[in-house]
Order: sequence, then C-alpha cells, then structure tokens
Amino acid sequence: MHRETILRTGAERPLVVGDRLDTDIEGAFNGEVDSLLVLTGVTDGALLLAAPPQHRPTYVDADLRGLLTGQPEVVAAGDGFRCGGWTAAAGAGRLELDGEGAATDGLRALCAAAWTAAGDGVCALDGGKALARLGL
Repeated sequence: MHRETILRTGAERPLVVGDRLDTDIEGAFNGEVDSLLVLTGVTDGALLLAAPPQHRPTYVDADLRGLLTGQPEVVAAGDGFRCGGWTAAAGAGRLELDGEGAATDGLRALCAAAWTAAGDGVCALDGGKALARLGL
C-alpha cells in the first residue's frame, strides 16, 4: 500500500509515519522508504531496542511534533554511539547509557548500540536500566 501510494503520487522523498513496528515501519521497510516511529502508540522502548531489521525505523521521536524539528545525528563514538548529550554502548550482556539530555536522543543512541550488536537478528541485551534512566 505504501509503495503504491508513492508511485501514484510521484513522491520524491516519502516518509511513512506511524506508531507500530509490525505494520507502519515494516511497510516502509518493504517499500524501501524512510520511516518515523512516534512513541504515542503500542511501541515502547524495549520493543524498539529488540526490533528485527524490518522493524527498525529511520527516525524516532516522541510524537508528531518530530516532523517539525530536526534530529541530532547518531554518530559512532569509541565503542558506542552518541546522540545529543548521550552515549550508549553494548557490553557485559546489557546496554549501557551515559550522559544527559533529551530522552529521545538517549533512545536513538541506545537503538544504534542495540541494532549494531544484533546485526541482522534481534537484540537480546538487557536495556531495562538504560530505558528507566530515560523515563521510558
């Protein structure tokens, strides 16, 4: 459905926005377009960190206001990833988070660490403590 919409409208830079990994985000993945996951629905931080490749969004934000604001880039930093004021890394069977700033930036850094550790699989690292620190 997403792909057909893109073809019919001639969209040059389509973005699928949704709150479910298994429908909205997977649809964008299958249609080979970018996606924005908003955390206003059934998806929580733990589900997002454990997402298989076809459920991993391009962008993550708290709500639809994320369409109007830029997102800081997630960059490799030593053995982990940095976004905003947060640094996340995988180690010793869990995800670790250090820093401060916007919770969504911390979540973006955690996603990069979790998904890199998982590769083409599902991340089995415990992210509970890191998510709790973010209030997620």
